[in-house]
Amino acid sequence: MSIKDLLYIESENNSKLFYHFTPAAIASNFVPLIVILSSKESSQTLNFEYKMWNVLTIVDNFTYENKDDISLHKLLQNLILQVAEDNDCEDHVYLYGSAEQGYGAIVHGILASANAVYADITSKENDLCDLLNPTDSFPIFYLGNNKEEVMSFTHVCKKNKIKFELDFSLLPQDSELHRLKKVLDMFEHMTF
Repeated sequence: MSIKDLLYIESENNSKLFYHFTPAAIASNFVPLIVILSSKESSQTLNFEYKMWNVLTIVDNFTYENKDDISLHKLLQNLILQVAEDNDCEDHVYLYGSAEQGYGAIVHGILASANAVYADITSKENDLCDLLNPTDSFPIFYLGNNKEEVMSFTHVCKKNKIKFELDFSLLPQDSELHRLKKVLDMFEHMTF
């Protein structure tokens, strides 16, 4: 599947947000939504299906470098809200962002009031600390990468009593699909 085959939504200033949605194969009373942030260069997750999960794969760069593109961020928030409402899973939203997409997963996990976020974060997490207001509610953060790069973010989480787990079980040599399946298994054990 190429980017020209994807669905998209468009902002007033003609910014396009490309995505692919796969509804859960089996309907039940509890079908969560996983929002996967994927770069344009990675196509492994485009047709991803997993057990009884609704899967929304976003194909764009929600990285630190694009943090100021407000129209793109609003499009994503509107899309998450719409897909969650249409599929009756507003209370069961999870985000996943590996590598450079970890920044966007945390930001949009907070904005979408997600249940949990799995993110690899880099040294750019210092900007994320400003989002951690101790009076708000937050998803549980599962943070990968290496300990040195997440230290200031985890310090602020501890200080504000925000739940987080450091997870270094996913290996760089694991394929993106393998990593994603491991994360969803972890989310299932956490919530089901």
